[in-house]
Formats: sequence, structure tokens, C-alpha cells
Amino acid sequence: ASLTWAGSSFVFVVGPWGLGLAVMPTELKLSFMDLELPAKWAQAAAAGLGVGVTYMGWKWYQHHCRSARRLKRPYQPSESYPADASLDDACDDIAKIVTWIQDAVIQPLDARFPGKLFSGDCIAQPSTPLVLVIGNHSAGKSTFINSLLGLSAQETGVAPTDDGFTVLERKEPGAESKIEEDGPTLLGNRSFKGLLHFGQPFWGHLRRKRMVLPTNSEMPYGIQIVDTPGMIDMPTKIQKVNEGGRGYNFLEVVRWFAKRADLILLLFDPDKPGTTGETLEVLTKSLQGLDHKFLIVLNKVDQLDNSVDFARAYGTLCWALSKVIPRKDIPAIYTMYNAGVDASQHKEHKLPLANFRAKRDEVVQEVMRAKSRHWDNIITGVEDTLRHLEMVCTIVSATRRKVTKRKRMTRTGGGIVLGVPAVIAGWSLYGATSQGISASRWAGSTANLIIGTATYFGFAGLASWFLREANREFETLQIANLDQFFTEEYEKYMVHTQDEDTMMRWGAMKPKVANIIRAAGTVSWLPQIQKWETERLEECLEVDVPYLRQLALVIRTTGPVESHNGR
Repeated sequence: ASLTWAGSSFVFVVGPWGLGLAVMPTELKLSFMDLELPAKWAQAAAAGLGVGVTYMGWKWYQHHCRSARRLKRPYQPSESYPADASLDDACDDIAKIVTWIQDAVIQPLDARFPGKLFSGDCIAQPSTPLVLVIGNHSAGKSTFINSLLGLSAQETGVAPTDDGFTVLERKEPGAESKIEEDGPTLLGNRSFKGLLHFGQPFWGHLRRKRMVLPTNSEMPYGIQIVDTPGMIDMPTKIQKVNEGGRGYNFLEVVRWFAKRADLILLLFDPDKPGTTGETLEVLTKSLQGLDHKFLIVLNKVDQLDNSVDFARAYGTLCWALSKVIPRKDIPAIYTMYNAGVDASQHKEHKLPLANFRAKRDEVVQEVMRAKSRHWDNIITGVEDTLRHLEMVCTIVSATRRKVTKRKRMTRTGGGIVLGVPAVIAGWSLYGATSQGISASRWAGSTANLIIGTATYFGFAGLASWFLREANREFETLQIANLDQFFTEEYEKYMVHTQDEDTMMRWGAMKPKVANIIRAAGTVSWLPQIQKWETERLEECLEVDVPYLRQLALVIRTTGPVESHNGR
């Protein structure tokens, strides 16, 4: 069989994939076994061949797009983790999967938004279990840490004695009993590189001490404990000029450590049980959404003489916390003192010190549990970041879609209103000139022609300005009404009852979304997030996070591992 043609013509073809160009023969002949078939058969064969090739190309394109959008996991998800897998294997798998989610899913989307909102939430893996100790000055933070270490590693005193963040860690016995690293040296460690963007003023307030501890020390290997500056109030003018009087963004540094911490101890002094302004900001900003990690401790209760003083200090702390924690129930408050360190331990007391010592033991046990809960906290952090990013993408996309649609409608309407008279006038002028009538004669006079043209372009410019201002005003109203977009996009989750978790997440993300839009300048310049991109986030939440929980369960039931310290 043979198919021949002589001559060809070009035909534009419109399809669901766009505009294409086809070559159609003008003289087509189809022959089979020396038998020439009708031209219609030849045309049908050519058309069928073209449709087949086009269909195969379209299917290949669809397959290529699906392949590019499909998540390429570095592991094979399953309903259960292999029973014969070792503890090291489980830790390695969690670190590998978390790194893949951060690098392949979270960071590419986050990089498209101004400011890279979630870059600080991505934790380098493997990482070391971390305990963060914060509180007002003279709350006994350094004393508690010293008693935990079994030696005086940190200076103590009634007045503020430490103005920086100190990372303390137990090291194996060796040639050196103590290794100290300053801020710039420590920032070379990949686990602390995220602190670089806080600037040089902060680097001088960061250090790490790795020490050989006594054999009877309560501090285990493989845990880092962070001592922080005591929180105090500074004069208002100094705070405004100098980031709270410290020279760096203290709240954001605390937030950075808190996001990575497995336990946060918030200590208060019974002499000053009220919250300072800086403590208030730390509770409402730095520790927002991290309630599951922190313990509130009323320390140094052995300095109180009787139950009346204790009740007054405890009640004052509860009252102060109720002003910053928007819940009916106040979190549990651990009342303790630093046994074996404070000289007041030998005083006679009317208070049940044995109960306070038991509470201190509970706090120490929570510090010991930091290793076993480490991977659960890592997974929870990844899950929260995925949900927050999904919410930001959803709200930003909805806002961009509505504003872009309004701008398109106003531009189309304005183009029609301004274009139709111009087309009619141009067509009329063309008809007149084709009959030998000059433009000035058609308009009545040259002056009329100039005045009419100037009037039209002046009106067109005024109308364009008015439409731009209307669009800008509409965009401003939409940004001010972000709650409406949240309600429309998430109403399916709140059909029968309010979803408190979703509402709290939106409360945290709403100012972030507003900041992203302001940084972009206009909603139209924000990235266009495709539906399949947000679906990938949901897929990670449905497939990868439950699998990670299985691995964390294996580690919890088997026991903490001494490796994976991320040094």
C-alpha cells in the first residue's frame, strides 16, 4: 500500500492543548495492490493518521506531567515497619524521610513566597535532643543546670550573670576535660547554621561548652541543654531603639531554639512571680503553638517561710499566667527547689520540702525523657510545617484568584467601553477615506479632529486611572478580609462544629499571610500555586507522617539511641 500527494496547504488546528499547525495535502492518492482507491479514502486515512499521532503525543505529554508531579520517595511506604529492623535503621530512616520532605516538598514551595517563611522550621538531620531553659533573671536557671551537670559550669547570682545563650553538653573523657566554642565557631556546625541570619551582634552572645562530667552526674550523654539570658524589662525608649535592649532579636532567637527543643523549662522566682514584659512576649510569640513542649516551674520555693507566702507566690503566678494563656485551665505548675545547691536547704521549714523535692525529680525525669521524645517532636514539627504551608498556599491562592479575576473583568470591560467607539470611528473614517474624503473634512475641520482625538485619549487615560484605583481599592479590601477567604476555603471542616485546631492554626498564620502579600507589593505578583502542589502536601500528611509515627514508635519501645548526635 502507498500514500502519495502532490502539493500541500497549511491549516490551523485548535484543540484542548492549544493552537497547532497542520499540513494537509491538496492532491492525495491511496493505492493498494496496484488498485487506486477513492480520494475520500485517502483523506480519511491521512486524517486518522494525524489524529492518532496527535492523541499519542497528548497522552505522552499527560504522562510526562503526571510523572513530574508524582512524589519520588526515597523509601517504600508500608502499613508496618519491618520487625527485624534495628534501632539505628529506624533513626536513619526518619532522618532520611524528614530531610526528603523538607528538601523536595516544603522548601521548593516556600522559596516561591517572599521572605521564605518556613525556612527556619526546617531542621538539619540528624539532630541532637535539646532542652531549653528560660525564665526571669534570678529564677535559678543556671543553678538548676549546675545541679543537673554535677559541677559549677554556669555562674549564678541574684543579679543577671549571663547575657548570652550557652549550649552545654556532656562529652566522653579524653585529653581535654572541657572544650569551649565561641559563636562564629559554633555557627560552622550545620545544626546551628540557621542562627547566622540573626547577625553579628548575636554571634558574640552564643557559645557551647562540652565537658567531662562527674560519674554521678544526672546529665546523660547525647543531650544538649541551653542556658539563656534572664528576661528583664528595659526602658521603653531603649527597647524601641535596640530590639529590646539586647542588640539582636531576642524573641526570634528564643523561637529558633524552642522550635528545635524537645523540652522547654520556663522558670519563675517566688520573689518575682509576675511575668515581665519580655516574658509576656516570649509566652505569646516565641512559644506560640509549642504548649506540648514546655513545663512551667515555680523554683526556689525553699526560700518561702510559710504556707501563706507560698499561696501568695503561687496565686500571683497563676494570675499572671492567666493574662497571657487564653485558656480557662492554667497549665500544671511544678513547685521545686534546687536540692543540694541552695544553702537554704538546712533551714527549718514549715513547708513540705519532701513534696517539692519529688517535683524536682519529676522535672529531671522530663529532661531525661528528651531523648525518647526527640523523634516524635521532629515529626510533629514537620507535620505542623506541612499544615501551615498548606494553609498559606490555600489562602494566598484564593486571594490571588479573586483579585486576578476582578482585574481581568475590569480590563475586559474597560477595553470594550473604550475600544468600541474607537473601532466605530476608525471604520467610519476608513469608509470615508476610501471614498476620497479626507480625515479633516470627515471630522468637520482639522481642529475638530485634533480636539476629538485628544479628548478620546484623555478620557481613556482617566478611565484607565479610575479602573486601576478601583482594582487597588478592591485588593485592599480583600487583604483586610482574609478571614472571609479562610471561612470559604475551610468551611467543609466546620460544617457541624468548630475545628479548634484549624482555627488556632489560622490565628497563627493570618499575620504571616498578610506579611507575604505586603512584601509582594500586589496580590497579582504572588506565585500561582497549582492544585496539584497543595495536593502533594496533603499526600505527605496522609502517607509519610503516619509512616514516620510508626518509626518513632519503634524507637520509643526499643529505647533511645546514643548515636545521631548531629555534631
